[in-house]
Amino acid sequence: MINDNIIQVVEILERTAQGVTQPFLCRGDNDALYYAKGRSAGRKSLVAEWLASSLAHEFGIPLAEFAVGEVDEALIDYGAPEVIDLGAGYVFLSKRVDSVMELTWPNVAEIPLTIQTDILMFDYWVRNQDRILTPLGGNPNLLWQPDTRSVVAIDHNQAFDLEFDPDEFFTSHVFAGTWDAVFADMFERQHYEDRFWRAMARFDSICDKMPDSWWYLDDDLPLGFDQAAARTILTECVPNFWSRR
Repeated sequence: MINDNIIQVVEILERTAQGVTQPFLCRGDNDALYYAKGRSAGRKSLVAEWLASSLAHEFGIPLAEFAVGEVDEALIDYGAPEVIDLGAGYVFLSKRVDSVMELTWPNVAEIPLTIQTDILMFDYWVRNQDRILTPLGGNPNLLWQPDTRSVVAIDHNQAFDLEFDPDEFFTSHVFAGTWDAVFADMFERQHYEDRFWRAMARFDSICDKMPDSWWYLDDDLPLGFDQAAARTILTECVPNFWSRR
């Protein structure tokens, strides 16, 4: 790992009920508050979270700030019993965003069309099927800031889904309705393909900044999903991007 921006976790405050992974609210050595995912999230989830979040940043998706964090063994040894699920060592940190609520269906129409299409195209590219919202409800993993009328994307841990189903994606994705307008516009298609490749130009650097240990289930057992597999998903997608639906 080549990363000079590791945040030391100095305090584990509480476990949240947010999402399947139930991250821990922690304080970093910069005094900022973060949601931390570690041991119980699983290594594949951490890899997907880091790669997809980093690519989303390069692509221009509005995100909560994120970083690799490090938890000292003492915080686990002397903490509440449940912190064993966070574990010592490297964790994924997502900075807490204040004054937000989960995006609901009535707010979707207030989001600029360009942001909607950016998020849809990006999620399709990285095989992130975990942005579900319809008039009947769902969990879009998007935060809504009422004061600024803006949206923040979180939780990319389900990206690089090896069982990705395009039909299900377009049935449930919160912004699925924006696909047709882009599909019908050759200039917009090229615009997005160019952005995919620009983000891909940072792929090796993104991987280098991630803890090497995340590629392994333990010291000797590979994860079964590696850098080459992630690259294949991203690069094979682009030539067939408009025909996969």
